[in-house]
Amino acid sequence: MSFQSIPIIDLSKASDPNTKAEFLNELRYALIEVGFFYLKNYESVGPSKEDFKDIARESAEFFNLPEKVKNECEMIHSPHFLGYTRLANEITASQTDWREQIDLGTELPAPKEGEPIYKNIEGPNLWPDSQYAPHFKPVIQNYISKMSTLSTNVRKLVCEAIGLKPSALDSYFKPNQQAKLKIIAYPDTQELSSKSSAALDDSPSTGQGVGPHRDSDLITFIYQVTPHQNSLQVQNFQGEWITVKNIPGTLVVNAGQTLEAITSGVCKATIHKVLIPEAGSGTRISVPFFQTIDLDARKTAVENIPQEILDLKNKRDEKIKDWAVDIGFQFIPDISKYPVGHAVFRNRIKSHQDVAAKWYPDILKEVLAEYTK
Repeated sequence: MSFQSIPIIDLSKASDPNTKAEFLNELRYALIEVGFFYLKNYESVGPSKEDFKDIARESAEFFNLPEKVKNECEMIHSPHFLGYTRLANEITASQTDWREQIDLGTELPAPKEGEPIYKNIEGPNLWPDSQYAPHFKPVIQNYISKMSTLSTNVRKLVCEAIGLKPSALDSYFKPNQQAKLKIIAYPDTQELSSKSSAALDDSPSTGQGVGPHRDSDLITFIYQVTPHQNSLQVQNFQGEWITVKNIPGTLVVNAGQTLEAITSGVCKATIHKVLIPEAGSGTRISVPFFQTIDLDARKTAVENIPQEILDLKNKRDEKIKDWAVDIGFQFIPDISKYPVGHAVFRNRIKSHQDVAAKWYPDILKEVLAEYTK
């Protein structure tokens, strides 16, 4: 049988020599057999309880800003795919995502003229006017900084869990490596009853908060802000949907396609989705943080993964069966042929076609041609 629940992993075990081996065994199981896990007791190397309170407050206040203020920092104004996305203006698995969000990242300058086109994923953020959101920018920047420290710590433990040196993935990162963050609001069914899609000719009857997909980054860390909704689901390897309940004091962590690619498939990027919250449950707010690697990385997969780890991966793959879920077309990183930025950039083109039409119309045509195949 494939997994039926999401394991809970205690990060404090990693700092105790008496429990570290147990921790690495638990992490190894989660990476290979599930692709998702809950992480608890991370405050010593990550955000504090106060930091989470701050990000929860600023997230809720952002979505309550006047539409004019949010639209002034709309993603359509950014060639870097950063900024605000209006409700129902993004597409996953060929259907509308019934959510609104703002995408932010480590503050970086725009790429220089003549650099590869995919480098435009990096650049300056679009922030809401500080007159209306005076604490938003400093709170977000503090959270990104602390989550970057936590994600680096976890990344090194991931290496150990699959039999590598803690530094095995360090060469895939550059100084001032960009991290990404989304703040997402999923209105409930009742709130969406009178809404129409800005992206496609469909309706909230699909039940899709965000459609089935695999993350394209290295590792994702999700803070489920609102406490009483259980909308996140993960698909196991027999096609069953497993609910990822909101457990207070935990982050939900999952492997992305980039981690799967550079570990020769050992770490599994598992399909997941978010349902529109039930009527009367209110808006679900979620803050996923994405650890990314250098966009220019184009190395072959990391070497020296022990054979016993590869055997576990092969045994897992024997369990995987075909099922009918449609995740649509996603560009999968192939770092033996292209820099990782090639796939990441094209996935952004596919998801945010209005932004792409403004800034990259020729590449949008190429992406849609591949997409429609």
